Amino acid sequence: MFYKIKEFVKEIGKYSFDAMQQKHKVNYKEDNDAILSIVTDVDLHNSKAFEQFAKENFADLNYVIIDEESIDDLDGSLFQQIANTEYQFILDPIDGTLNYSSGLPFYGILLSVFKNGEPLYGFICAPALDELVYTDGKQVYREHFGKTEILNKFPKGVSRVVQAHMWEVKLKPNHINGRFIAQDYFSAAIYSLYLSLGQLRAVLATAKLWDIAPLMLICKIYGMGIYDYDTKEEITISPKYISEKGKIKNMMIMGFKDEIDEIKNIFSEIVRV
Repeated sequence: MFYKIKEFVKEIGKYSFDAMQQKHKVNYKEDNDAILSIVTDVDLHNSKAFEQFAKENFADLNYVIIDEESIDDLDGSLFQQIANTEYQFILDPIDGTLNYSSGLPFYGILLSVFKNGEPLYGFICAPALDELVYTDGKQVYREHFGKTEILNKFPKGVSRVVQAHMWEVKLKPNHINGRFIAQDYFSAAIYSLYLSLGQLRAVLATAKLWDIAPLMLICKIYGMGIYDYDTKEEITISPKYISEKGKIKNMMIMGFKDEIDEIKNIFSEIVRV
């Protein structure tokens, strides 16, 4: 399963990259014309492609596909589906669709495999950056420019940047001189990639289940976690933290638990939401 899915992610990554400069048919989720609700034909292609791939390769398994583009079509509640199946495939077919539809490289594909509600494998693909980061549950790997390396230790101290969705930002000199500063990529795939590579120190954002699913396992391998912003509890796949539509109910912090208070303090200094 692991290697078949890795090759599939690379294939739809190539398809997405090759189709990037084409004129895309654009729709909006739930008749919402807000720009961040945009959906392209490539999102829908990748979603259908995985559905067919799963049928052809895993017909003997008891599974459910939890897909951003088809979450409303689930037969029964999200948590009922998880409880009633052995395998859960969690997919965001194009994350950062606004960037993608604008011809910007900051987009990606997020795919995770869960077994009995627990993360088993995770894949983060950023085709335009030639980046694929994935985990088999034991180690984290990176494929980049034809080379594969093991990322089994987070390079703590490399970056002081916090990815955060920002509306009003006021950076001061002391925020750059050795302290956390903020950046927004408008893509969970990109902040997942950069966090995995140590190019982000932490992530502070709102999200959906498919946004964070690969990172749930990668963070665990690194000794990091995904925490509720207010309570500092670690977020798990449960109704306490996740809605039936897959939305994480509260703002969250991804990173090292011993840095949460510092991240929150800096965030409160520079950002008003």
